[in-house]
Amino acid sequence: MSEAFRRIASTISSAVESRLFSEYGAIFLTRAEPPPEIIFRDSTEVERFQSSLTTRSAMLGDHLMELQREAMEALLAAAAEMKRAGGSITARAEDAGRRSYQDTVRLWTRNVTRGLDHWQKEGRITASRAQEIVALSPADQVSVILALEDEGRTFFGTFFDKSILYSVAAPGASQHLALLAFDVSEFEDPEVEGMLASFGWHRTVASDFPHFTYLGYKEKDLSELGLKKIARPYKGRDYDFWVPDL
Repeated sequence: MSEAFRRIASTISSAVESRLFSEYGAIFLTRAEPPPEIIFRDSTEVERFQSSLTTRSAMLGDHLMELQREAMEALLAAAAEMKRAGGSITARAEDAGRRSYQDTVRLWTRNVTRGLDHWQKEGRITASRAQEIVALSPADQVSVILALEDEGRTFFGTFFDKSILYSVAAPGASQHLALLAFDVSEFEDPEVEGMLASFGWHRTVASDFPHFTYLGYKEKDLSELGLKKIARPYKGRDYDFWVPDL
């Protein structure tokens, strides 16, 4: 178990932090530079951290990506090996790599707004309660939304049947903010999955199938480092994810 993983786990002080660590905490095992905390409170904290990193940019398919240098070099090596094997590893979209705090807020707000509209129509949330939630800062909305989901099963996921965290990361908690996450176009190809794993890239956010995280370790080492493997079905086969073993 890495020192960063142990240190962050020991600082958990709320149910929200515990939930977010269980969802995204594998990133703290990375050989690269992990984020300094479980959730950034605002854009200033994110920008300060990102500006401290050594990064590298490269084209992956149609999109220019920026990641931490170590992560990018491992990704480019995997892509080169995949190309020699007759395949490819490319970016799923222009935001498949680095994201800003504002990017995570935008995605979060989209789901919160849709969810509030939906549950008001269903009579599960009043207009005044919805207005109170909208008035909160994105960081303060996180605990409120997760509590609504836990207590009333008023889910804010894309189809209103699962937690919002199945669809978007909490603002300030996305692994993309650390420049250690990459969304892969060819994520359904098991050869791509194996190639990425051989260069230290693994799925670490359960049910986000295109999303890979740079840890820098071989799969055989992950259990000893504090992670456990879980499987999620998608289109007829199971996909493996490595998440904190809490």
